This record gives sequence, C-alpha cells and structure tokens, in this order.
Amino acid sequence: MVWLGHLVEHLIGSAKKARVQVGARTGMQPVLSIESQLSYDHIKELIDASVKSMMENVFPNLEGNSALDIGEGPVFYAARLLGARAETAISFDIRSASTDAQGDASRGFIVRGKPAKLPFSGERFAYVIARLASIFQGDVTRATMEIGRVLAPGGQGVLIDFHPFGLYAKKGPDRIKSVESGLRRLEDYYSLMRKAGLRIVDVREAFVDEKTRAMFAEDKIGAYRALKGSPLLAFFFIYKPRKPRT
Repeated sequence: MVWLGHLVEHLIGSAKKARVQVGARTGMQPVLSIESQLSYDHIKELIDASVKSMMENVFPNLEGNSALDIGEGPVFYAARLLGARAETAISFDIRSASTDAQGDASRGFIVRGKPAKLPFSGERFAYVIARLASIFQGDVTRATMEIGRVLAPGGQGVLIDFHPFGLYAKKGPDRIKSVESGLRRLEDYYSLMRKAGLRIVDVREAFVDEKTRAMFAEDKIGAYRALKGSPLLAFFFIYKPRKPRT
C-alpha cells in the first residue's frame, strides 16, 4: 500500500502543477471558458477523440463476464467490449432525448436512463467504463456511487470526467459541466471513490494540445491558441476490492 500512497501523491502533485501552468500561461489576461469559444458539437468531438486515443489498448480480458459502457450515444464501446470477450456488453445511453431503439445491438444491449440511477442489480458487472464528460452527466457523485454498487468485487473500470482544472465555466446558462458537480479538486475524486467502495489505481489526463490541432478549422485557430495546454479530461482508472474472507 506504500507504493499506492506515493502514486497518489505524485498524481496530485502533477495535477496541481498542471493547474499552476495554466494559471501562469494565462497570467492577468481574462480566462475564457471553452464553452464561450467552441460549440458543444466541437467540444464533444475533442472529448470523443481524446477518449478513443486514451482507451485504445486498455481493456482487460473480459471472457465470460458482463461489461457496462455508460455515456452519451449508444454502442460507443460495445463492439470493443465484446472484442475483449465479454459475454454481455450493455450500452447505457444517458442522452435525455435519445431516440435510439433499446434492445439487442450486435449482442450489445442498449438501455437509456440517468447514470445517477442505474437500473441494474448490485455487483453485476466485471468492468464499467463511464464516459461522464457530457452535458447529460447529471450528478457525478450519485453516478459514482451507482458505479460502485453495480461493479462486482474484483471488478475494474474507468470514470472519465471533465478535468477539474479545465477551463470550464462554473456559472452561466451555457456551461456544459453540470451545476450538480461539486468536484473541484483531484482530491475530491479520491474521497468520492472511497465512499463508493472503489479505489483509484491510476489517473491520466487529456489536454488541448498538438494532438488535437487538426480538429480546429482556420477560423478557430484563435480559440486553439487560447486553449492550447489546457486540461480537458481526467481519466480515473478504478478497482473494487474483493470482500475479505470470513
């Protein structure tokens, strides 16, 4: 457990350094939120591309187990989960106005609802990927508690959220980060995971950087330059400890 403590300290230190770097870069200039510079469709493209890049080769062998993909849009990762030999892959679509049919989609079932109230029995899934960086995320705290409830002991997963140090508006009608989210620091996620019965084993970050440069058209170069180096997403890789033997 000592190594885990050192890892946590290192990750928190790295994240704080990212926050300082963003502050130093902006200096005394007004800090414009990403929502004020880009449309939600454009932001979603950046988010989806960052998620796909980060999750390229991280799925474990899920042979004989059930897996759950929570996020905006159906069957986003159903095929990948089934490719990892999951017996069942459920895509949980959190879009409030989704018109996609529920049911079987290439052996991956589509279900619609709110992540803060998952319609599944406890300890059902061996793997959960929760793509909560969405305007439909709702209450991240309750969603995390639900993930802890449905994840089986020994199960793994990843929770993806807007980066706590990202340039996201904290007020105003156009903000995309839920007003219900009280997670303002990296440490807040560690506390929340513990309450949900989960442990964070790794944290990774995605930024607006050279990798995303091609996703900005010429008329958006100004926005790219203003946002370059800004934290975009935080990936929390989680594990649910097995219950102690009695």
